[in-house]
Amino acid sequence: MLFIIDKIIYWNNHETTLFAVEELRRLMREAGYETIIGTQAAFTVLNDNTNRVILLTTNEYHSIWDMKKTITISNDGFALVRSGNDMWIIGNEPRSILYGVYMYCKKQFGYQWIDLEKETIVNDHLVTNEELYIHVPMFVRRGNIIETINDPSYINTLIDWGVKNGQNEYFFTFFLWDEIKLYVTPALRKRDVQVTLGGHSLSYLLREIQKDTNENMLKQDEKLKFFAENTYLQDKVIQKIVSICLENKVITRISLWPEDIGIDEKNASGFLPTYIRFTEKLKEVLDKEEVYVEVEYIVYNAGLSWNMLERKKQTEASTQVDALYAYWGRDYSSAIDSSEPRQVRAYQTLRDWNEQTKKGGKLLTVLEYYSDHFMLTELFPPLLTRIQQDLHDYKQLNINGVLNLIVPTHQKQHYPELEVNYPWKWIHHINNYVYSRIAWGEKYEVIVEEYFTVFNEDKAAFHEMLIELETLVSQHTKWNVPLFPARVVDPEKVHVSMKQLKIPSYLREVYDQLSAWDFTEIEPLLVIQSEDNFKSFTTKEMMLIYFYYLKIGTEIYSDAWALKDEQ
Repeated sequence: MLFIIDKIIYWNNHETTLFAVEELRRLMREAGYETIIGTQAAFTVLNDNTNRVILLTTNEYHSIWDMKKTITISNDGFALVRSGNDMWIIGNEPRSILYGVYMYCKKQFGYQWIDLEKETIVNDHLVTNEELYIHVPMFVRRGNIIETINDPSYINTLIDWGVKNGQNEYFFTFFLWDEIKLYVTPALRKRDVQVTLGGHSLSYLLREIQKDTNENMLKQDEKLKFFAENTYLQDKVIQKIVSICLENKVITRISLWPEDIGIDEKNASGFLPTYIRFTEKLKEVLDKEEVYVEVEYIVYNAGLSWNMLERKKQTEASTQVDALYAYWGRDYSSAIDSSEPRQVRAYQTLRDWNEQTKKGGKLLTVLEYYSDHFMLTELFPPLLTRIQQDLHDYKQLNINGVLNLIVPTHQKQHYPELEVNYPWKWIHHINNYVYSRIAWGEKYEVIVEEYFTVFNEDKAAFHEMLIELETLVSQHTKWNVPLFPARVVDPEKVHVSMKQLKIPSYLREVYDQLSAWDFTEIEPLLVIQSEDNFKSFTTKEMMLIYFYYLKIGTEIYSDAWALKDEQ
């Protein structure tokens, strides 16, 4: 039986609480129910049989004199409490109330937010009448890292969809933020999400300082020494960051990374300690200026340099700022604790940084590449079960957060039949969807059941096909390191023999598997399909289009590698 609402009552005027009221009223109306809105003043403990939904924070709930039931909620989770004709949506903070509104509408009216910009109502959903539901997020930090995608409309769509699926953070490079901030700030502020600025942005910051001061900045080969040698420029960069934070109140964290190049052995020993000290200095200045923004450093094997990832004896984890861990070059066909030698080393490094960070009372977050089309290439693997196991394993290690990097395809303009209309936004979204909902704390079985329901009688077949593709296609990621800086889609950049890897036979195996599937349904549609018009197609059609591009890609690159091996 549906719980028909006559009134929505809200307890505070925070922008995000009011947005939660707006969203609840909109979603109710679209489900066929009209409501009226009332403030705290409209609330009386003795209800006159009016059906009400009451939105408030945990502290506000506990302040009501006759609320005998104490609610304990972790992090930015929420609770749904049914009491007589009242439904209480209680959040630890205003954004948590918004999460609660979306979950309530999902449970009560059958709403689903699976695809970008698609809001559906499943009419045969099971309405639950539980008196108490408490949602506990799996990780403290959950969201997307966006480095170069200068597409405000797409980013706003990601933010809207992401919060509906439990994300709470969006990470931008400084240079991208400068381009898009006017367009995306309202969406970020309205949802009260965490906003991190940083990435490989040192060159950008130095250029901005040069514009302001007309001073000569560092050359490319001097930028890794920036954190150790040039305190004058460090102070300039810190002041620039402070001014950016003061201009943009939505910013909650700074995560400035070194340049994306490896460091030689000669300069390796002191690099991480001096870099970490710079981030601590930045935090100290921010605090002194009363700019209450968190700071973190990254440990990352740039250019496959272990010296920028592993912690040496002289390097101590900070007790003032948090840590971000990123291991580039992982084989996504195996788990984070696999026996592959490089992965063993990376896993030991992760556990070491996690242990040392925890000792200092700070957070450690992992950067993952589940939506990175540069690392995963146009031969993009679905990673449903890998993401499930990864996030479970990270949780077992007591990792505080996992962020997912989104990177578009690298356009080489060699193969227009593959590159021109390749729908990368739709294709990576499969992984981002599974990642977001598991990181939020939902069960994998429920997530995939809801995703594949849209395929109707073909549900089991498409689920099986995607899992089969995950097993097959993810295997090429093991070649990112031996081929570095090339990838499996860059045979023209490889100038030594790689016959021992047997790449052509592997790609032909994937091609043969895809060739056995029936594409007659979508082949006539390819003439109207373009990179961004995926909203014009059904999920089944887009899935077949994705398979089609995998087939084209494996054929192109198997032939290219075979030709190279013959030379």
